[in-house]
Amino acid sequence: MGSANSSRGTWRSAVFRTVYRLWPPSLLITLTVALYGPSVGFSFLLDDSYDLTAARRTSYRELLVEPLPGFSYYRPLTFVLYKIVHDLWGGTEPRHYHALSIALHALNTLLLAWLIQRVTGRAVALTAGVLFATFPFAYQAVQIVCSLPHLLVTSAVLGALVLWDLAPQRGWVARRLSRSAAVILALVAPGFHETGTLSGLLLLVFARSRPGVDGWLATRVQRAAIGAVLLGNAAYLAAWFWGFEKPGMRAVTLFDRQQNLAFWVQALAYPVTRSLVLFFAPDWLTQHARSTVLLTGATTVALALTVHALGRQQRLALAACGFALLAFLPALLFLPFRGYVEDGPRLLYPAAPAIATFWGLLPRAGWRWRRGRWGGVTLGTLVVATTLVHSIGFVERRTELARLASRAQEQVVEAARSNPGWPLVVVDAPAWLALHRYEYPLGHFGMNAQPEYLGFDALLEARLGWRQPVESLAVTRSFDYGRYTVGPHGHPSTQASLASYRLSGWVLVPVDLARATAGGTDRVPGMPHGRRSVIGSMGENRSRTGPNT
Repeated sequence: MGSANSSRGTWRSAVFRTVYRLWPPSLLITLTVALYGPSVGFSFLLDDSYDLTAARRTSYRELLVEPLPGFSYYRPLTFVLYKIVHDLWGGTEPRHYHALSIALHALNTLLLAWLIQRVTGRAVALTAGVLFATFPFAYQAVQIVCSLPHLLVTSAVLGALVLWDLAPQRGWVARRLSRSAAVILALVAPGFHETGTLSGLLLLVFARSRPGVDGWLATRVQRAAIGAVLLGNAAYLAAWFWGFEKPGMRAVTLFDRQQNLAFWVQALAYPVTRSLVLFFAPDWLTQHARSTVLLTGATTVALALTVHALGRQQRLALAACGFALLAFLPALLFLPFRGYVEDGPRLLYPAAPAIATFWGLLPRAGWRWRRGRWGGVTLGTLVVATTLVHSIGFVERRTELARLASRAQEQVVEAARSNPGWPLVVVDAPAWLALHRYEYPLGHFGMNAQPEYLGFDALLEARLGWRQPVESLAVTRSFDYGRYTVGPHGHPSTQASLASYRLSGWVLVPVDLARATAGGTDRVPGMPHGRRSVIGSMGENRSRTGPNT
């Protein structure tokens, strides 16, 4: 009887340990899938159709040795991955790419939680992981396929840091393998996105702050390994700046960099800067957005650092701020704000793990106060809880925008599938959708469907594998759809012009956001049927002058 009771107690203890160990990662995965799972059903949006078709037409060798024509960046591993997905699964269905994006975001959430747990403990790791999983500005990186480089480079950098930190706990062989894997991930990170050129610097700073226990020889080996990463990063930068011809971009001015800095500060202090639109008149805030964000953000961060200092963890908090700034530094220095950074919350994704850690540390700081512990814990918990509520609502509203944009995209696809080879006139399809009101003072946080510089012929090639003549016309300019504003795609037109197209034999495709699929088109009898691979978009602007970071 004693033996049976002992066995039962051992079994219960093992189950308890397993549940205790697995419930935090299970919670993080469940939260990520619940928040972004609907993205699997989205269409190709923004530059997806352009990037994916460019990768499909190019051989693996060409993708690896030179940038794609017309692109001002060199991301060979990202484009190779696009091509692999296409070759394995056909690649015309968006769900494979969207599922990969969700999986990478979940992986990054787990890597961050694992890393923070080793540095500070389980509670902070879970809090930071939840904040990162729901980080509001990550929506564009996760929901749009062409933003995959930001997810991939974050995975490579976080993976390198985790593997490096795990090495001292391993045996001699496992330790060398772990460090070697960390070095390889840090070396390949720039192949996913230019932010990866900071992997060596981040690894160096992290290794200095988390010294190993291997002794003098291992320290020498570590220096050599990190030196190799730094050299690899420098080689990539040299090839990027001087080794390839790139299309020109608008010069980046001091004003751009000031705006970019304010954009980053707004993200760093996002639990508070989101409230600015509630307390200031929209017109006034639009005119004073940068100064208001910088003043409010700096004050907020200073107060948060004071709370961290009272909890004796100011070095961790400052390190998180430093990592967040480094991760955004390439965009801050080299990209114009107007028409680029302001439209690209995805650029903040590599900085998001550090921002989430900065705020995830706040309840721990309150717990470590010598006086007023429960007041500090309550304050930190309240900030985290209100931030989570707002962030989840923010992402859900963008999910609805992406659902509407995808609905419009798929109506065009269904019309082309029903009328292969026929010339199409797409009427009042959205180029973008946005809320009626701003939720943050700086930047545009709507959703792109098919941008103006891309024709719908590119979407058809990405989704169906062929092109056919497509004209895009806008009978109405920006219009309201419920609580959203819609900017139509194409040239301004009139009903008389549509009648002329109809008489000329074009298939009219009126886009209706309330309709799940193309409920009908207007095809004129007598037109030839079945033509395919008709190259060219009838009057669409295909110009592409800058990188899509």
